[in-house]
Amino acid sequence: MVASPRKHLVCLAFAAIPTVMAPTGLPAAESGGNQQTTESVAPADALRREELNAARQLAVSGRIEAAAAGYRRILIADPASFDAHFELAQILMSQQKLDEARGQLVDAVNLRPENGPAYIRLAQVALQLDDMVMAEEALIAARRIDPQEASVRYNLGRVYEKLGKDEPALEEYLAFLKLAPRDPRANNMRARVALFYENAQQLDAAVALYRELIASDPSRASAHFALAGIYYRRARYDDALPGYEEVVRLDPTNAAAHANIGFINRIKGRLEEAVAHFTRAVELDPTDISSLHFLGTVQSELGNLAESLSWLHKVIELQPEHPLAHYAIGKILAKQGDREGAQREFELHRKIQAAERKKQTTATTMEVN
Repeated sequence: MVASPRKHLVCLAFAAIPTVMAPTGLPAAESGGNQQTTESVAPADALRREELNAARQLAVSGRIEAAAAGYRRILIADPASFDAHFELAQILMSQQKLDEARGQLVDAVNLRPENGPAYIRLAQVALQLDDMVMAEEALIAARRIDPQEASVRYNLGRVYEKLGKDEPALEEYLAFLKLAPRDPRANNMRARVALFYENAQQLDAAVALYRELIASDPSRASAHFALAGIYYRRARYDDALPGYEEVVRLDPTNAAAHANIGFINRIKGRLEEAVAHFTRAVELDPTDISSLHFLGTVQSELGNLAESLSWLHKVIELQPEHPLAHYAIGKILAKQGDREGAQREFELHRKIQAAERKKQTTATTMEVN
């Protein structure tokens, strides 16, 4: 009745890390430790400082090629200019010259190994080039420099996820949620982490995160459905029912929620309510064999034998070898005095079950061999 959750985390698009703008309009490289944001310039290097400022002004005015040429001239004279490498890389990234941008950023991080933003930009370029190894290394370095930077933890989790490293990805995602619980991406991440816990059968942890997600975003029907699903599979129907009812309030077209409400009501003996929800479920999904079968069963329990037969025959139309439907039809025909028809249905039920047992035995034998 409840759809099984996906087995693994699924990698989505990587988040962009906010850029800190320098006064000139170019992204600033915020240095780690006590290093300065702009290049320290001794009096003898005043000319170099003027050249940097000139290149920045060209970039701000939109003269990108001229700015890039200016940075390259600076690097010919001074290959150790961190700012020139870093700012030229920004221009190259904007031009989608990613391989060249990667080279400039590698030079930048080699010049200032404690500069977090340079590693972050290098990771962004590596991600665009689908170089997961370099992206991972750059983000690990950025995390070492500033473990409190939430976006680094978020993107490192994404890299680990894409590399199939679910446990390290989970660690980074949890760190992100702790650092930035109100980040616009946090609720989606709560849903993903909760699903990971669910797949790992860490259901108490999944429940806790789904509750946290619902508290943060009460209108998220999928979170109510997922939490109710855990309760449902644990046969905690009193806890599951309010969740499914909230789902159909938020999303009246959710066939699975209607079906599960119908099942719970049937267990509790509220047969009319069960019929109403099973009926709505098959209206929304006419191929829902389970709900069709339950409709036939509940109508029989209510004494509506003709109605029951109608629904059960729809099950047979969709799945001719449905053993329980044949058996239920046989019981109704017997009540109606049609012994020959009842015997025919019981015989079909017996043959289908015998074939299923044989198939299972064959499969088990093959596994052993």
